[in-house]
Amino acid sequence: MRKLALYISSLLILFLIIGFVIFLKRIQYKQVNFHYQTDGIAVLTGGKGRISLGLDLFNKNKNLKLIISGVDKKVSDKSIIPYDLKNKGSITIDKESRSTYQNAKIINKWASKYKLQNVSIITSYYHMPRSMMLIQSLTPTINFYAYPVEKKISNKISFRDKILYYFFLTEEYIKYLVSHFIIFIK
Repeated sequence: MRKLALYISSLLILFLIIGFVIFLKRIQYKQVNFHYQTDGIAVLTGGKGRISLGLDLFNKNKNLKLIISGVDKKVSDKSIIPYDLKNKGSITIDKESRSTYQNAKIINKWASKYKLQNVSIITSYYHMPRSMMLIQSLTPTINFYAYPVEKKISNKISFRDKILYYFFLTEEYIKYLVSHFIIFIK
């Protein structure tokens, strides 16, 4: 019985390590072009550059709807939306979402309300696989396009910072696995 437990534990650890390596390959930042058929942009807050990228794309492309999901309740709308931005009526600010799953549910309702068919998702490169998986599982009839915030690369990263970075990615990998489980039980 002990050997069986050791064998199963070893297989589980091997599975998790292989899964983590695959996850690392999935989150490699790739420059992407804004999808020309997009009729909506959904920004998931929580990381640097997400909101400004969403507002920039919204401003450059006419006739779009924009949702900024997961804004802290203490943050005023005026501090997010520039006063000179045109078409402010096409912007939705979600202050209810507290998780990526809740973001996905709100984005689903928003896209359905406005009858959107092609939505670009803006979030960080490391957050994109989990976000896209959850959003697509809740809204399979809409086309979603990943548009990650550009990864800032620094040549001067200390060993300590690299270790912390991989701990951070491990946490994101665990959240990704939990999201698979959430989808499975729903």
